[in-house]
Amino acid sequence: MTRIAFEHLSGPDQGRSVSVPRLPATIGADPAADVVIAGLAPRHAVLHQRDADVVLVDSGSALGTFLAGHEIQEAVLRDGDTVELGRGGPRLRFRLPDAPRRVAERRPAAPRLSETMAFRMVHQTSRSFRRALAAVLIVALALLSWSYLQSRRLGREVATLRRAVQQADTERRAFEARVEAERRRGDADRLKLEQVRAREAELLRRLTDPARGEVQVLRDELGSTRERLQALESERAAGERIIREFGAGVALIQGAYAFADASGRPLRYRQDESGEPVRDSDGGAALDPEGTGSVHTVEYYGTGFLVDARGLILTNRHLAEPWWNDDEAEKLQKAGYRPRLSYLRGFFPQQKQPFELALERRSDTVDLALLRVELGGRRIPVLPLDRSRTGSVAGQPVVVVGYPAGLEAILAKAETVVVKQILESHGTNSERVTEALSVRGLIRPSTTQGHIGDITRSDIVFDAPTTQGGSGGPIFNKNGQVIAVEYAVLPKFGGNSFGVPVTYALELLEPRSALRKKSAAD
Repeated sequence: MTRIAFEHLSGPDQGRSVSVPRLPATIGADPAADVVIAGLAPRHAVLHQRDADVVLVDSGSALGTFLAGHEIQEAVLRDGDTVELGRGGPRLRFRLPDAPRRVAERRPAAPRLSETMAFRMVHQTSRSFRRALAAVLIVALALLSWSYLQSRRLGREVATLRRAVQQADTERRAFEARVEAERRRGDADRLKLEQVRAREAELLRRLTDPARGEVQVLRDELGSTRERLQALESERAAGERIIREFGAGVALIQGAYAFADASGRPLRYRQDESGEPVRDSDGGAALDPEGTGSVHTVEYYGTGFLVDARGLILTNRHLAEPWWNDDEAEKLQKAGYRPRLSYLRGFFPQQKQPFELALERRSDTVDLALLRVELGGRRIPVLPLDRSRTGSVAGQPVVVVGYPAGLEAILAKAETVVVKQILESHGTNSERVTEALSVRGLIRPSTTQGHIGDITRSDIVFDAPTTQGGSGGPIFNKNGQVIAVEYAVLPKFGGNSFGVPVTYALELLEPRSALRKKSAAD
């Protein structure tokens, strides 16, 4: 094994050198670490040998690991490299001392067994000393066995870390591809409007040509084109007005949940001895509280909007309780595992920090819920709800506001340089990426326009394009009032999307009056 050492360049141990007896080895605050440094994570980084190189791997620490001033996940160390554990944290200099020279010397003849020190120690010492010596040997063997097992365990962890880095790189490339697809879709919508404008200009030019004998046909087509252009521009202007007046009151909801058994142990991914994930009979990842992998966590995004200045957010029940009506979650619950939220928070435009969300009330009949948020005196617009019960008319235009496609759509609207900086700094860690977007003021809802296709007692069907992440978003009518809350998308269905009528939301906001109405009806 390559002989290595670290020299402390800062802190109370400045100037002291620490030799690393074996590889793999750990650096962290854990007293059992090979290089112990207070103030770090128990296992901040791992060293291992790859061929003739010594490789440093960050263990997912919150502080980060830096080499020559640059944050790294994995890097080959060279003699004299300076490693910084956290920005402005402890610094170590990596050393590869020269191997000691071997001097060939003539060895004397081996002594007879009766002349060896070991023979004399065994046969010329007391019984108690021999017992103590045996105990020391047993402890030494136990330590060697423990060291061997720890070395194998660290080897598996290093292999797991390497696979995680490769998977993160694959996810990043896929993530960037989805962002680019969303950007192209937005460009296509703008191109459509430009094409209609160009067609109008072409028709006007042809009408002024005296050689043309199709004046009436051209005038009819021009009128039709102008009507289409006016409708497109009117709907676009309505979306811009709604975003300008009420966009700051529409929040991006980010949540995650996990499952635990009756004793509170979380479900984890099972791994074999080599650290590879174990698959169940259906081909999915096997989950077990005894698993050695990471905790099985489900992350999701959605939309919600402020409906009361006291801090009430209206959204879907399947965002407040994400395991509700979920087939996979239902299987785990039937197996005895309880779901629990890891976190639930909202990001409002123009607010840099996220808000913690808590369930206030939920509907037992439709996909609606109210969340409680502490605004802390911040002025966030409250969205107007249609209380007339006549604001929904089939064929009328609607504007849908929300965060369809989640992070992909948000990043698609950002500059390419900014997207690259965020992904390079935070990888595909959704929590950190969302926080970085919020700090930069890049979390802003998008709007899509369409028309009401049908109205039933429990649904408003509309054709405005949307997708996952838009759930819980407000649906505005042409008067700028919320008439429904989006909750489902059926791409293969002609109507495309569904919303819960706002009358159900009014009942949820006023549970006592709703109860009185029900009693009167009975």
